[in-house]
Amino acid sequence: MHQSNQTTSGGLPRRGEFGGQTLVGPFQPDARAMHSDAPLFGMPPEALYAWGTLRDDQGDLHTIMRRIPHNGKAESRRRLVVQSTIGGQDQLRMHESGRASAPHTDPIRELIDDDTIEWRSNPGVEGAPFRLRWANETCEWVEEGIFDLKGTLIKPGMQWCVPGARAGLAYIATIYLLEGTIFGRPCRGLIGLDQIHMYEGGEVYQKLDPLIEDGLEHLWYTWATVYKDGTLDAGHFMLGNERFGFGILTDENGNVTVDTDVDGEVTYGEDGYWQTGATFTFAGREYEFLPDDRGRMPDLGPIPNPQVDGRWRHVGDTREPDVWFAWGEAVPSNGPRPRRRTYDGVGA
Repeated sequence: MHQSNQTTSGGLPRRGEFGGQTLVGPFQPDARAMHSDAPLFGMPPEALYAWGTLRDDQGDLHTIMRRIPHNGKAESRRRLVVQSTIGGQDQLRMHESGRASAPHTDPIRELIDDDTIEWRSNPGVEGAPFRLRWANETCEWVEEGIFDLKGTLIKPGMQWCVPGARAGLAYIATIYLLEGTIFGRPCRGLIGLDQIHMYEGGEVYQKLDPLIEDGLEHLWYTWATVYKDGTLDAGHFMLGNERFGFGILTDENGNVTVDTDVDGEVTYGEDGYWQTGATFTFAGREYEFLPDDRGRMPDLGPIPNPQVDGRWRHVGDTREPDVWFAWGEAVPSNGPRPRRRTYDGVGA
């Protein structure tokens, strides 16, 4: 069993550690702030993560992701990642188009105006160029020869922070509803355009990551569903060990619900690796995860946090979904339920 770096041998938190207790709430998107090098809570910006799920008019599923380091020095995850069921795949498999894309080598980041920031590939590097424009309430993401997408913000932005003396993470997130084309096919979908702040030298999943290195993470999903009646749910579900865990959701009117008193359970198949479902209790309601039959991502692994796409809904919800994504992960080594902690009678 993982021994958390956040606690002493007696089970109490170390100085400056809070067992993963999270700050969480909404924010107003701001292109100038996203462009800035200024730290948050002493943590400089680590990278922009652009990622999400598309479904095309022929029924195929695609997930797309770019990590653009804020300092322009890509040492890992250097190119576009495209996973797709195109060609009759029964799972999301890595598509060769990503390998032909321009790498994140000295990309250009430009503040166009107070409301608009753009990232684009360096014209001096080999590979199909990209352009990603974030304009507070709209976005555009073009990968030459692969996809061309335009999106509108699902308001508001949502942010959360896990403080820590050794490792911390601030996650500044926006979700966009998209339409466009992929591989020449009309498509719709949803993506997150998320900026992460970490201590100098940190990188999500790699170094100075409190969720992984301190054993806090149990389940992590960013998700959104737009229903045919015009209503929507969008936000983040995090289930974790110690005191870590929260939910934040917004609706079609921008009303935000936040809760840090959450619980849940993950179910796994016979192999004990791939999740087959999950529940999440949040703000007095129980939600359930419905994995897509083709939503597993085997080409990312084997990894300790296998990733599966699908859909979240609150139990008993009869609304019919129109556009949705729920790309996330669970940590099978943690078992079906999180290990919550109390400190001298103080509930977790």
